[in-house]
Amino acid sequence: MDYLVQFQINIFALFILLSLYLFVRISTIRTFSSRLLRVLIVATAVSIIMEPLTWIFDGMLFRGAFLLEYGTNFLLFLLGPVIGGLLLSYMDYRTYKNPRRVRERFYYQQVSFLTFLLLVVNIFLPIYFSVNPVTNSFSSGDYKEIHYVVLAGFYIYMLYFILRSRRKITRKESMIFILCFLLPIIGMVIQLYDSKLHFSWTSIVIGLMIIYVFLETTPSEEDYLTKLYNRKNYESQLNYFVQIRKPFGVVIFDLNYFKEINDSYGHQKGDEVLIAFGQALKKTFDRYGLVSRLGGDEFAVIIDGQYDSIEFLIEELTGALSHHEDPLVNKLEFSFGYQKHQESISLDELYNLADHKMYAHKQRIKKSQMMQNG
Repeated sequence: MDYLVQFQINIFALFILLSLYLFVRISTIRTFSSRLLRVLIVATAVSIIMEPLTWIFDGMLFRGAFLLEYGTNFLLFLLGPVIGGLLLSYMDYRTYKNPRRVRERFYYQQVSFLTFLLLVVNIFLPIYFSVNPVTNSFSSGDYKEIHYVVLAGFYIYMLYFILRSRRKITRKESMIFILCFLLPIIGMVIQLYDSKLHFSWTSIVIGLMIIYVFLETTPSEEDYLTKLYNRKNYESQLNYFVQIRKPFGVVIFDLNYFKEINDSYGHQKGDEVLIAFGQALKKTFDRYGLVSRLGGDEFAVIIDGQYDSIEFLIEELTGALSHHEDPLVNKLEFSFGYQKHQESISLDELYNLADHKMYAHKQRIKKSQMMQNG
C-alpha cells in the first residue's frame, strides 16, 4: 500500500497511456504519425513502470534482485534519449510529411546509441550509477550529470528544430511542440530538486495527451501542402466577419499557365511552385488578414478592413516572387480579383464578383501577351 501511495502519479499516468494507446490503436485511419505515437506511448509506459521498480528493488535481497535493480536502472537511463528521439521524429514527420526522411535519420536515435555504449562501459567503470552486489543498494556515479547534460542538449536541439521549421508548420503545432519540449525539462528540473517527486517521466505523458487531442484527433486547420489555412477556415472567417459586421474584402488568386508547369516539369515541381507562391502570399498579406488555399492553384485572402485598391500589396507580392531562387517562381504570373464586401450581397455573390474580376484580369494578360507575340 505504501508503494501505491508513493507512486500513485505513475499509476495514474500509466492508465492515461493505456487509454491513449487503445484510442490510437482502434482508429480506422492508419498514418505514419499515429504509428510513431504508438511507439512513443509504449516507450513512455515502460519508463513509467521502470521508475518505481528501481526504487522497489533498491536494497532488496533475494535471488536475482541485483540483476533486477541494475537492469531497471540501465533501461531507465537508456529510455530518456530513446523517447527524445521519437518525439523529434514525430515533429520531423509533422513538419516535412516524409517517412523516408525520418528513417534516413535513424529516428534520431544517435544519442540513444551513445548512451547505450556509455551504459555498457558503466558496467565495468561506474559513470552514471553503481549497484552494490552485496547490499543491492543504488549509488549515483560521479559523472551522472553527463546524462542530464546530454538530455538537456538534445531537447535544446528540439527547440532549435522547432524554431528553424516554424514557417513549415502552423502556430498551433509550434505551440504544442514547444510544450512537448518544455514539459520534460521542467519535470527533470523538479526531480533533480527532489528525487521523490516523480515528474520527469509523467510530464511526457501530458505532452503525449496534448499531441493526441490537438494533432491526431482535431481536424486540421491547414492546407496539407502549402500550410496555409484551408477552405473550411476561409469560409468560417467570412461568416464570422459578416456576423460581427466587420468591414472586409476578398482577393481571389489564380496562377497563370500552371497546367503547363505540371506538364513540363512534373507534379512534384508543380507542388513546389504552389508552396512557394503560398509562402509569398503569406509574407505579403499575413498582417492584413487570413491567407488560404481553396484548392488546386486557387488561393484567397480575406482582407481585414476595406481598401479601395490593393495594388501596393500586389506590387509587394510580385517583388517577393521575383526575388525567389527558383527561376520558375521568380517568373511566375498570376491573376487576381479584389472585391469589397457589402451588406447587400451574399458571400456567394462576393466570391463570384471577385472570381469574375480575376478571370477578367487573366483574359487581359493573355490578350496583351498575344498582341506582343504578333
